[in-house]
Amino acid sequence: MEDRCQEVLKLYPFKLYNIYRARGAYLLETDSGLKLLKCFEGSRNRALFEHQVKEHLCMSGYYNVDLYVRTLEDDIIAEDQSGCRYVVKNWFWGEECNLKDLSQIEMASANLAKLHSLLRGVEFARDQLEYNVAGDLQEIFEKRNRELKRVRGYIRDKRQKNEFEILFLNFYDEFYDQGIDATKRLANSSYKHVMDASIKHRAVCHGNYTYHNIIMLKSKNEAVSKTFIPPGWINRQPISAAEISYNCNNIIATTNFERSHIGIQISDLYQFIRKVMEKNDWDILYGSNIIEAYDRIRPISKEELNILYLLLLYPEKFWKITNFYYNGKKVWISGRNIQKLNSVGVQNPKKEVFLKRLESIL
Repeated sequence: MEDRCQEVLKLYPFKLYNIYRARGAYLLETDSGLKLLKCFEGSRNRALFEHQVKEHLCMSGYYNVDLYVRTLEDDIIAEDQSGCRYVVKNWFWGEECNLKDLSQIEMASANLAKLHSLLRGVEFARDQLEYNVAGDLQEIFEKRNRELKRVRGYIRDKRQKNEFEILFLNFYDEFYDQGIDATKRLANSSYKHVMDASIKHRAVCHGNYTYHNIIMLKSKNEAVSKTFIPPGWINRQPISAAEISYNCNNIIATTNFERSHIGIQISDLYQFIRKVMEKNDWDILYGSNIIEAYDRIRPISKEELNILYLLLLYPEKFWKITNFYYNGKKVWISGRNIQKLNSVGVQNPKKEVFLKRLESIL
């Protein structure tokens, strides 16, 4: 991999000072800042869509994104002699957003609102519009409900049930009822109207706005003094030559737009809230502050707030755990999955308290 890496780097216009090995990628210290080199396995259409999203943000004044670096031949994808493809992206010194730190969570929510305000009216080619639009949420909910019912039937027919399967049956009714309720309410909501408007105005969602992709930036000096290494990096050598600069007023970088798409932007806020709330035992303070921090930057309409409520009402985490179980090996169930299932069941009453609070303002 090292030889291939050196071969690929010759295709780029920057001067390399240091290179650090990471999990499945390389961190590059160059004369034009910190970069990330990794293999690329997606389609060119997908890469161009992502690049267009990030270029739009940069042209709108939001520079802290992992924009693809172009090769000497002005391409965003590089290829070695064996046909393997790579991309180089701008990168940042910093740490993942701490989901226990309320101030960081509020800043991350405001950051998302800023992104959403900018990611409207993005210009895309026709084929990019065709293949990068969110799926129909009504169909997704209905499909997941059928899957939950199918798994229930499978487990119920088993003569001997393991700990996971017994837990599943104990929790099934309350979560399945939530899924049916969310699906019925969605059918009677303004979801279709909001989705059509999102497509018309080419509103872009990040698609994976979780703490892994929200970097709280650090200065170069702080990075050196603490030998600070970005999440996942294992080389502990301090940086030595490249100047890493950014606007200190912008303290957050947003990375990894691989799942970005055109759709209802409030779905990003849903994803962020759910992750934060699961980490904080559905503490109402966290959820309320996230919504308020977002709303101050980009006001949430009543229609969007209702969709946010329905997304939170649907038991996505329960479905995910169930789906993983059903499509995996059932001979041995990991203790981690049993723990996850138990946790989502124990937290559900607290989640319902938060949902009632949110429903009261609809």
